[in-house]
Amino acid sequence: MQLALSAHAQQSAACNAYIRSKCVCRACCCARDLCDSEGLPLTQEFLAQMIGARRNAVSIVAHAFRQAGIVNYGRGHIEITDIDGLPKTSCECYWAIQRQCDRLLPARA
Repeated sequence: MQLALSAHAQQSAACNAYIRSKCVCRACCCARDLCDSEGLPLTQEFLAQMIGARRNAVSIVAHAFRQAGIVNYGRGHIEITDIDGLPKTSCECYWAIQRQCDRLLPARA
């Protein structure tokens, strides 16, 4: 478990220097995996802190995702409306994290 968390943190740190929209997708996908729910109790401010961005950058990305039908959001809550579309919009980092977790946590597979 410790190795999986370390791998996740390292991959996330590398990703946060990447394209913001892809980082928001990765963060939402990872949160969905952890919560095992399409409804995420996340604020845009918290997402911004997760990826090391300003809140208004996350707000712009969230608005674009809402327009595309990928997510819907309200105060303190993000609802993933396109379960298949969100991971496809994410960066390769999400998939790298998934592979590492599957390798390090075989019970997940």
